[in-house]
Amino acid sequence: MDTTALKSLQRFKTPESWFSAVDARHAAALFAASSDVSLIIDGKGVIQDIALGNEDYYPLDLETWVGKSLHDIVNIDSRSKAAALLREATFDARTRWREVNVVIPSGSSIPLNFTAVRLSADGDVVLFGRDLATEARLQQRVIDIQREMEADYARLRNAESRYRLLFHMASEPVLVIDAENGRITEANPAAARFLGVAPSRLVDKSVRDLFEPASASGLQSAMTIARSMGKLQDQSLRLADSGREIIMAVSQYRQDSRQFLLMRLSVTNAPEGETDFPSTALEVLKRLPDAFVAFKLDGEILEANNTFVELCQLASADLARGAHLERWLGRPGIDYSLIATNLRDYGSLRDFATLIRGELGAREEVDVTAVYVQDVDEPCVGMLIRPVRRRSALPLVREAGVQSTVENLSHLIGTMPLKDLVRETTDMIEQMCIEAALKLTDDNRASAAQILGLSRQSLYAKLHRFGLGDLSSQD
Repeated sequence: MDTTALKSLQRFKTPESWFSAVDARHAAALFAASSDVSLIIDGKGVIQDIALGNEDYYPLDLETWVGKSLHDIVNIDSRSKAAALLREATFDARTRWREVNVVIPSGSSIPLNFTAVRLSADGDVVLFGRDLATEARLQQRVIDIQREMEADYARLRNAESRYRLLFHMASEPVLVIDAENGRITEANPAAARFLGVAPSRLVDKSVRDLFEPASASGLQSAMTIARSMGKLQDQSLRLADSGREIIMAVSQYRQDSRQFLLMRLSVTNAPEGETDFPSTALEVLKRLPDAFVAFKLDGEILEANNTFVELCQLASADLARGAHLERWLGRPGIDYSLIATNLRDYGSLRDFATLIRGELGAREEVDVTAVYVQDVDEPCVGMLIRPVRRRSALPLVREAGVQSTVENLSHLIGTMPLKDLVRETTDMIEQMCIEAALKLTDDNRASAAQILGLSRQSLYAKLHRFGLGDLSSQD
């Protein structure tokens, strides 16, 4: 549709056919119903009358605006916009919409979207104001969703980076195979060395070409079982080029609605103490982007990677070896005993929320995952430590009530002095009371202030302090 056609839709084509019989009373009703706040302004810029089309504005005492200049009820930063509205209305019957911050009798300011329409040749103008609260809520929701998506994308990207690192640095030969056509989609460097070919020559090659024809039935059987049952261990096959007998294990996984097979290769009858490739596990752990530490169950640190050293603000890993892990991990006397008890009873621990206390005073919230290895000469614990910066910073919703508050409080014990803990708890309870009052009054702030025993101005100040309601764009 062209611009001329769009402009023609801004006005009725035959207004005299429909509005010729409309009297002043009906016109006033139309004006009031068409907006949340309607103001009649005379040629001198003084408010002569007001009508409210939104019940949420009844408690705000906006009728006190009558007799005041429009200039006086508008914030300083919006006065030029208000003047432009009145000026443009004298030249045209209608102006474009402008966002104007107006001061309500309680002293706070609220944003309204105004347009002006000329009433008479004497300069009388009617201002139609629309509430921006709904639009602000939608905009905030879009921002929140975008932040959540960005956090999810960053988490997936970090997970993929860790997978790539481990996949390429693993000493064990691994192939990724498309289950539908049996072609290799990825091969790590260890698999290329094991098979004696370049990694690029393995990609898109049929996995059947790697093995002797006599092993075809065993390979097909192994792949079929893996697709249907998920996993198969220790299938003996022979390579086509060298005739060497190997052990193959296959498991399946799904990605993007497609099924893939993960094939692990190893040699058979290898002499004791001899392997095809030197172990690089220690080097992998040293370069891992997440912090890793190995320690005895009594807390004595055996080894730590570079990320753990940086997280604890140490100069080198030598300063960590032999020290007790509780020196840096968790709340003193609380977290480590819980971790040790769980590892002793269950053998592993996943996503335990705690904190790291750096040597220079820094504190960082972390999640730890650990496993207790007992069937070795020297039983020890391996622990992976991940900072929780990836979590969304969206405000907490306290709909779970007092029990949720107590649980949140228990997590804060040991992380800050008692006086700060009391102040934090007081703020938490005060915010919960305000949220409950707003919910009880269906977000009617005047009624909420009354049942809380506060003035409207005090309630608005607290709403602004806690980031509640629709006051985010006031200041």
